[in-house]
Amino acid sequence: MTAMIQLTLDGSLVKEQHLVSLRVLSKSMAHLQSASDRAYLDVLHGNVWKHQKLLRRHYADADFQVDSIRQGSFVIEFVSTRGREIVRRLHQALVSPYAGATAGGDKEVFQISVQVARRKGQLDNELVAPQTYENLVENPDPLVTRKYGDRSINKEIDQLLVPVRADPAAVLKLALKSDEHAGTETYEFTQQVAKAFHREISVRELGTPVIYRGRLRSLDHGHNKNWNLKGKFINTVNNKDIVLNIQTEDDFNQLVPYLNQDPLTIIACPIIEYASFDPTAGDIQFIQIIR
Repeated sequence: MTAMIQLTLDGSLVKEQHLVSLRVLSKSMAHLQSASDRAYLDVLHGNVWKHQKLLRRHYADADFQVDSIRQGSFVIEFVSTRGREIVRRLHQALVSPYAGATAGGDKEVFQISVQVARRKGQLDNELVAPQTYENLVENPDPLVTRKYGDRSINKEIDQLLVPVRADPAAVLKLALKSDEHAGTETYEFTQQVAKAFHREISVRELGTPVIYRGRLRSLDHGHNKNWNLKGKFINTVNNKDIVLNIQTEDDFNQLVPYLNQDPLTIIACPIIEYASFDPTAGDIQFIQIIR
């Protein structure tokens, strides 16, 4: 049984005489392959974690071959005898954010700064008790761990759509067919839909507070010196590097004495993107130091 992914570039992405620029084509190919790789990792392991890479020995299982290229619109058809589960996983990841992107209307989103202030207030007033990191790993929210694969796939699709978001006359279509007996699912992206899709998968919210213990190995003000404050935190439980987001200059200054010193204990919130979080190495938001 043959699985198929059909990529159609249309509108202003196609120039005179049915030509497509190398820049657009190369970006499309790279991110379509990466999305397929992420889908295969999820199928292979039952989940996919941040920074996980597809090993070379699995390339053949995740490869799609170019079957045909047609002019008019610029249509490339990729086929695979092993790709049925990959195509099904791509469809599973795409269907919900695409539906949200085409439905219209914006979701109410609270800025991270507001969420940080709310979490600090809840802790100060003992309205919420932080859980241990070990408990987070042992008892993860099934919805969050399941959806990290979706987020991972859709980040690649979102990058594939960069040329569409930049041009009001651009059109890109993805058609997915898992085998000859399945129907074809088609996703059509105009500039409006591509921008809405980006918003759908970029919603960020803070999870419940978690106690982390580890070493602070770097701090960075960011190039503007007053925002994008970050640190690198080594989690002593699993020896993984975590990006530690820091909201204010005051919070940043509290952490400075601990840089490259003995381990410290902090309360931080998982940063959940599109209802997904990788508990092993996902980004976290600093809330306070436990002294």
